[in-house]
Amino acid sequence: MYSDENYLWGIVAYYLGCLLVLLFLVRFKDLLPGRHFRNQLILFVAALILVPIKAYPDTGYLAPAWFVSLYEGLTGPDDVGFLRGAKPIITCYLVAVACYVLAILLGVFKRPDAGQEEEGMLKGVEQSKS
Repeated sequence: MYSDENYLWGIVAYYLGCLLVLLFLVRFKDLLPGRHFRNQLILFVAALILVPIKAYPDTGYLAPAWFVSLYEGLTGPDDVGFLRGAKPIITCYLVAVACYVLAILLGVFKRPDAGQEEEGMLKGVEQSKS
């Protein structure tokens, strides 16, 4: 049986690994077309791998929700086990999407080169008129 400290260090190592996966996805997200689609995909992957739930309902140990859902779905007598981890994942993903849409509407995520592109286009139009 593992101690509390073993579970703590296990989840720390897991989240460090998840951080590396997300950094890889952010670094190479330009390979996929569509800025908003890419960001939604990264939000989904982040929600999928980062959301924790209690490993067992009667203990306080946390585990990744996708793993608990997969384990209980495959070993459980019914298909309800898959939904135990899916509900918090879907909820966290929808909250992340709502925050992302709100940030887009407020103008938090602006491309730094967008203003330079507009200035360059305006200069090009002015030069063509002269």
